[in-house]
Amino acid sequence: MKNIIILLVLFSSISIIYGRNGEVGKIWPSEKHTWVDDSTGYEITQWTKTGENWHLYFNIESFMDNTHAIINSDRAGNVNFFKLDLSSGEMTQMTDEKGKISGTWHIPDVKTLWYMVGKDLKALNTETSLVQTVYTFDDVVPESFAVTKDAKWFVYAANKHSGWTANKSTGPYALFKLNLETKIIKQISPDYGFMMSHVQTNPADTNLISFCWQHQYREGGTGIVGNAPVRIWWNNLSGTDGGPVGPQEFGIHRTHEFWFPDGKLMGFSARYLYGPNKGKQFIGITSLDSKKRILLPANVSAAHNQIFKDEKHWISDQFNGPYLVLFTLGNDKISETKILFRHDSSWGAQPTHPHPHFSPDGKYVMFSTDESGTPQVYTVKIDLQKKK
Repeated sequence: MKNIIILLVLFSSISIIYGRNGEVGKIWPSEKHTWVDDSTGYEITQWTKTGENWHLYFNIESFMDNTHAIINSDRAGNVNFFKLDLSSGEMTQMTDEKGKISGTWHIPDVKTLWYMVGKDLKALNTETSLVQTVYTFDDVVPESFAVTKDAKWFVYAANKHSGWTANKSTGPYALFKLNLETKIIKQISPDYGFMMSHVQTNPADTNLISFCWQHQYREGGTGIVGNAPVRIWWNNLSGTDGGPVGPQEFGIHRTHEFWFPDGKLMGFSARYLYGPNKGKQFIGITSLDSKKRILLPANVSAAHNQIFKDEKHWISDQFNGPYLVLFTLGNDKISETKILFRHDSSWGAQPTHPHPHFSPDGKYVMFSTDESGTPQVYTVKIDLQKKK
């Protein structure tokens, strides 16, 4: 009997270390490697090297707090979520999904990460790693989604007629809201004849949602192939108002829009693809009513951008091609430009894109690149709080 008890205790200890639900809870040892970049003088850390690894999309919060971030990794077989400890370098597996994960939204304040597997919407408690299936959709499945800051509404864009043709369906697309408590769904936008994507809830106002007219360059892609005449759109949660954020200048192509932390403005990348200004590139700022519209010349192409909570420091990941750059804004101008690192991303599949993220305390910018041959997670140390 005594031997049996000892064995049970040992088994329990092993379960805590390696996880009770499949691989959930398994801790992977640190793989971090730190050096000072010769050309910029900034401290760079590569955090991962086993398999393919990348953090969350640029407009979805990847940081849980100042020292922990959520990353995607296939190190355990299928792609799952892991918690990266930015002090020790250890990685803890948070999910053990066998199906393909598509789409995420993370709200650190409520310690929840929402994601889709097939038709199932799931919610991960990032503190306990408990996963719950929130809702199972029918044939109208979310293609892009976000959750309001109060965690009450799941807002998503979907193709209402996705079965019409696999390659050429124009929908109609529409925006919907799912009440996460009652599970009641309501359409909140008109039907649109274009692909809707990049759904983002406002970080300060639960009533505001942005989305984009998603351009398609490839034949065979869903929706209308070509550039969008107006990229950025908005809608309110009640479904009573919305429309394009414009006007959009002739010949310009906006992309990778995002909300400012205070929710009052949106940022984006922009470049003229035709017309008299062809070739000119900018980072842009706009209010929803377009009363404030600024284009700041910057050679960033279709960069992913993020602005720090001081709304002064702006990071872009495609400056002069393969460079990560930090802009300092002042009086609606770029007052300083600092190259942080030559990331040399192949710019292939999404996991290879840098998608820069500021840590909440401004000490680091997290990014991904496949410069080593496979996508991996990195940070560059910047310490913005010391610059005050």
